[in-house]
Amino acid sequence: MSSNDRIAALEAIDVSAVDALKTVKAEQDVLAERLQQLEDKRSAVAEPVYLRVRGDYETRNRELDQKAAPLKQQARVQYLELSSLLDRYAGDHEAITLDRQEIELRHQLGEFDDAEFKRRIADLETELAARADALARAREIKAAFLQAFHSEAELQMAATAPAAPPPAAPAVATVAETPPPAAPASSAGTPTMPAGFRTLETEPVGDRTQVFAAMPPMPPAPPPPPAASAATAAMPLPPAPPPASPAKPVRPPSETQMMPVLDIPLPTRNSAAPAAPSGATVVVRAARLVPQNPEAGRNSVVLNLNSVSIGADAASDVRVGGPGVDAKHAQLTVSMAGYTVVDLGSPHGTRVNAEKIRERLLRDQDVIQIGAARWVFREG
Repeated sequence: MSSNDRIAALEAIDVSAVDALKTVKAEQDVLAERLQQLEDKRSAVAEPVYLRVRGDYETRNRELDQKAAPLKQQARVQYLELSSLLDRYAGDHEAITLDRQEIELRHQLGEFDDAEFKRRIADLETELAARADALARAREIKAAFLQAFHSEAELQMAATAPAAPPPAAPAVATVAETPPPAAPASSAGTPTMPAGFRTLETEPVGDRTQVFAAMPPMPPAPPPPPAASAATAAMPLPPAPPPASPAKPVRPPSETQMMPVLDIPLPTRNSAAPAAPSGATVVVRAARLVPQNPEAGRNSVVLNLNSVSIGADAASDVRVGGPGVDAKHAQLTVSMAGYTVVDLGSPHGTRVNAEKIRERLLRDQDVIQIGAARWVFREG
């Protein structure tokens, strides 16, 4: 992306709602200060006067909240776009800084003469200045957004909230060691998992996951035998069997059900995470790697319950080229703790948030860098 394209993308961010919200927030701040002063003077006035004034202030504050609601929603939509650009520009600025260090190192090693070194440094300085300007402008716009809200947490939480409710998660049956209770709960009380989570059950030998679909309804009971004839009616009847336990109600297929653990042998796998206790339930939040530059590709990498290999080898799950990338460079694994990136002993190393690591448990918004390729780890 050129310098003009970066600036044009920032200018496309609509800040009209932000300007209107600043005015509303200023009036709300004045009301909050007056309410505080009113509490200090409460003992000096009659109670009806205090309640009347307080009621007026609270009514006005509710009106301002209603006025701000659509403006906040509009600002949050624009903030999502700004956050994406800010992450990208920060990554671009870091990449050009690393490129400069690489050119200086190669010059010190004698790979470039002085003339070639000066030419390359001049080109990098020009590009570095352009990227720094775009990054500074993005941060200025972000500061304007923050001024329109009462806290950064309010804006960040609102910006990541989905505009529409997510689709319902598919029903799964949770494996447990104990049999289901004698009195089954109604469908209204059946626990369900929120969208974006997976229910995992670990067997005693390790953390191998078993996922079972919901049990289908039980088949209907067979029809009663035909009525006895007159000849057989005279024969003595066998003793009556003990009364059967009441039949369990048929559950709909979409209901989450509890089943006893099935002893199904599964192949073992190596994992750095400790084995979970028998019958333990592990909840892993869905995650993905979002590319931040062309070297990382164009598509996000959706992470699941399998390990993901990263490297220059054609057999890698995520293939990365360019200098500083080994054939088998790094690996992403999942355990009870979450997703972990592990460097496979590469001489060039793997970085998380610009820090060289050997193994790191990932958190939301962590930046992973291998060679010149960069991804942002995002959960949910």
